[in-house]
Amino acid sequence: MGPIQALRSCISKSFRWKGRASRSEFWWFTAIYYGGLAALVVLYIATAQGLGDGEGGPLVAYFVVMFFPFLSAFVRRLHDKGLTAWLLLLGFVPFGQLALLILAVLRGDEGPNGYGDDPLGRPAPEGLTYGRSRVPLVRDKD
Repeated sequence: MGPIQALRSCISKSFRWKGRASRSEFWWFTAIYYGGLAALVVLYIATAQGLGDGEGGPLVAYFVVMFFPFLSAFVRRLHDKGLTAWLLLLGFVPFGQLALLILAVLRGDEGPNGYGDDPLGRPAPEGLTYGRSRVPLVRDKD
């Protein structure tokens, strides 16, 4: 998925908290999100307005408009790994943001998981397995 497709996908799924997002969709949108924030900050500094004199309207508007698509993309990225969105609360804990970064980098589950079909269209692994591992589940014969 390219940057334009990722932007369209994340904007159109702004309030969709279910489903899965591929790594490319998430990282392209993240680059666009933070790139836009950085560009607006540089623009304010270059025009010598600064950010402290109450003239940050476009910056605040950009943040407000793009925050929910970013949050939704992050939730769907965690779902791709088979994890719950409640893990976003790690961002408020020391070193929790590093843990979230690592989770966002990891490869998603192959095939469908509890949150939907694989965004890359990969088939489910053969047999019963736990997540992406090839270790079969052991079931008691009670």
